[in-house]
Amino acid sequence: MLIIYNDNSNMNAEQFSKNILDLDENILFVGIVEKSGHLSISNQRVAMDEYLKGRNLEMIYSQSVYVADLRKMLSNSFGNLNSISYIYEKMKILLFPIKDHVLLVFINKDAKTDNMIKNIHNYIKSVEGLDLYAV
Repeated sequence: MLIIYNDNSNMNAEQFSKNILDLDENILFVGIVEKSGHLSISNQRVAMDEYLKGRNLEMIYSQSVYVADLRKMLSNSFGNLNSISYIYEKMKILLFPIKDHVLLVFINKDAKTDNMIKNIHNYIKSVEGLDLYAV
């Protein structure tokens, strides 16, 4: 894991997504999706076009927001949602609800995710002054 040096008091969405990408070399893509389903910022190690053609990326953005938003209905029973994992043959996708946005992370299919999820979640919690509207 890379050590990230920054001032967590005021951080914009672009720096935040870069820092998430730098947490692990198996992270291929990091995006912040608004509740409208619009990708507001992203950083990538690998172009997602090689995996997803046409409108598939837009569908993933919309689906991510919808699924993460459903958490509100279950939070009384199960507590707050920390993350959602999708495991496909070619890649893994992680979702992390952050405020009224979703952090979308595409991961190498062979990567072990338990520690990665913990590291991402801990990093999210460590950033106090995150402004997801500032780029």
